[in-house]
Amino acid sequence: MVTTKTGGAGRPGVSGTAGTTGVAGRARRATEVAGARRTRAAGLRGAAPGGPRTLTLNRAREELGLEFPDFELAVQLGEIVTVGGGTDRPRVTEEEIARLRDTGGGTQALLARIRLVNTTEGAEFLGISRDRLLRLTRAGCVRPVRWYVNRYRALVWLYLACELRDFAADSPALLAGRLPAAVRESADGEDCRPRGWRSRRVAQLARDAWDPWEEAAVWAALLGPEMTESAVPDPYERSRLRGIHQVLPPGRPGPLADAALIGRLATADHPDEIALGLVALADALGRARDRDPVPRPASAAPAAPPVRAAQSGPVPAPVDPPAHVSTSGPALWLAEDRPRRSLRRLLRGRRQVTDG
Repeated sequence: MVTTKTGGAGRPGVSGTAGTTGVAGRARRATEVAGARRTRAAGLRGAAPGGPRTLTLNRAREELGLEFPDFELAVQLGEIVTVGGGTDRPRVTEEEIARLRDTGGGTQALLARIRLVNTTEGAEFLGISRDRLLRLTRAGCVRPVRWYVNRYRALVWLYLACELRDFAADSPALLAGRLPAAVRESADGEDCRPRGWRSRRVAQLARDAWDPWEEAAVWAALLGPEMTESAVPDPYERSRLRGIHQVLPPGRPGPLADAALIGRLATADHPDEIALGLVALADALGRARDRDPVPRPASAAPAAPPVRAAQSGPVPAPVDPPAHVSTSGPALWLAEDRPRRSLRRLLRGRRQVTDG
């Protein structure tokens, strides 16, 4: 049994009260960010001789004088931009190295931007009690960047110190006096930290996806195998997605983090989060099929058309797809009804992480 150590929380990228337009808008923004990233990377990778010179990740790390964990985190957070992808190993351009060196403060300023703190350290940094910061993070005021399981088998959440500082500057009234009723109720209810971490991690992976299949695999990993099986009825497509991502890579969870815990923390369990994942998966799959259809044996029969499931009981509001998402195909219909039954089954078994 892994307990949750009182370490930070995160404002989810998908809030529990977000409307249909917000879900579609966030899916569209995630797609646009990922596309811009791939365009830049493809342009640099395809540069003619005499174009930007690139370095391996290890050489770039040495040039910047960073330890491996710090360099890895800086890349994950987008502080260090890499190029390449797909079948190519990521690299860093010399221009990027020069930019980081010439930015005010250089490498030391970079280290300050990626400094991680747990709840105790963050509370000391802000000059407030640990219990107060815990309640703020459980309520979703700051999203965690990473988590790990310590030697006492406690789940520890880590936050960017610079984001805590910005939160304190933007919301000084939350640092002293009685917390507003809404924050108290949220802190005493569902722990927002797992969802906040997932929203950040999904955005990072979608940003770095080299092609639509990689992007679709990110959303499939967020939804989990049961929901993905419903959303992607074609077994050949599901196999391709599984080969890229089975769960969201958690970073450095520590040797005591077992597969069951990673699966629980890395899988969507909130209706809005699942709705966003379904819309984004349908969009990425549509682009992936147009660009690079999955090869299949000549004798393979086409996927059977989906059978609409009967509805019963209360269901989430339907999700309007982004304007650029096709309204046909075997994935998008699930955003209308079948996920609702699967959703009820999923939510019954996915709130297992407890505070200790």
